[in-house]
Amino acid sequence: MNQQLASKKFFYMLTAALTMFCSEVSANASAQDVKEIDDICMYSQRILKDYALVGMGVTYHDPKKDLDENIKTVDKYFNDLKSHKLNDKLTAEVDEVAKSWTELKPEFEKTPDKAKMSELRKKVEAYTVRCEQVAEDLAKDTGIKGEHDVVLVAELGLESQRMAALYLMKAWGVADANYEEEVKQTVDETEKIYQELLAADEKLVSKEIKEKLKGTEKDFIAFSVLAKSKSGRFMPSVAEENASKIFDALREILKMEQKLVEGSVSGYFTPVADDKQGWFDKFTAIMQAKEEEAA
Repeated sequence: MNQQLASKKFFYMLTAALTMFCSEVSANASAQDVKEIDDICMYSQRILKDYALVGMGVTYHDPKKDLDENIKTVDKYFNDLKSHKLNDKLTAEVDEVAKSWTELKPEFEKTPDKAKMSELRKKVEAYTVRCEQVAEDLAKDTGIKGEHDVVLVAELGLESQRMAALYLMKAWGVADANYEEEVKQTVDETEKIYQELLAADEKLVSKEIKEKLKGTEKDFIAFSVLAKSKSGRFMPSVAEENASKIFDALREILKMEQKLVEGSVSGYFTPVADDKQGWFDKFTAIMQAKEEEAA
């Protein structure tokens, strides 16, 4: 009788411990969480770029359609992230960025206002910076080696759109005394990211990915020449074409990078949490057998 009671007590204690373990694992950020926050960050500057194009009356590549679709995508990804089981710290961070987006979104849904462009951009910058920080925190929490590099590739996509937004803002006639300095900062930050990725271990950033990154780096440098031009002549359609070319290429590279670093850990992080019912079933069967044996 005492042996049965001891067995049951052990069962309850181990069940509680297993519950805590699985809850802790499921609270970890997943690769999918990082993918979604990366897109949220990347689209922030792309939406601003499209806002300027629509305001200028440029129809090349249908920026209004792009803007509307990207707003829906950001909404979807925030809803997805909110439904996931993240720990309290990460949940609070995602909620913080989501709140900022909720405040920005109505402005993007209105007819673009040239008088509000400068102030709107400042808000988007603050939102973007915080978004990048949260992306890094989610990447770190996954425990996946190389997820930081995934975030870096996404940041390149963001910087390409930031450059375009800056250029189009100036082309629209929105005064910004710090334009040259901000363009330089964007170029410097982009170069810094490229150098880090190109110097990374090829197990985390493959040779093929590095070659493709070098191609987008050349395109970005060419684009920066346009942004730095002091001719007084602006080519918004050319800027849109260059920005979209780089953005699309980086999104393809991003998929390759995600597959590289996340494929090697598939079945290790998330499945442990998702299969916790299986763990309980097996554990229960073992304990029942032990109780029967003791009886």
